[in-house]
Amino acid sequence: MIGEELLSRKHVTLSKVKNILKKRKEESELTYEQEETLKYASAFCKVTKKQRDKIMEELLKLETINEELAVKIIDLLPQEIEIMKILPEKKSEVKEEDLVAALEIVKKYGPKPKKK
Repeated sequence: MIGEELLSRKHVTLSKVKNILKKRKEESELTYEQEETLKYASAFCKVTKKQRDKIMEELLKLETINEELAVKIIDLLPQEIEIMKILPEKKSEVKEEDLVAALEIVKKYGPKPKKK
């Protein structure tokens, strides 16, 4: 990675990171950092590609939910409004009704929480 130039920067979900690294691993050997990232993504990724895409599509339809916040929501899949409220950055103006709608989207399309 040393000496390579950064061409662009984009927020991506853990699910997408996992898929990208799996494809790279099929093509060639991963670096140590990539291998560790793949292990992490595999352990903590909670959604499938189909779920991720559907949730992202629905979240981005909401007026005050931007791509960065949508990625956080997909990675964490909060099940309570209190947790959803702490995700936006302090400087962002996210409407509470959008957060409630986002919570419903997560519950609708995301994996079902395990019962204790």
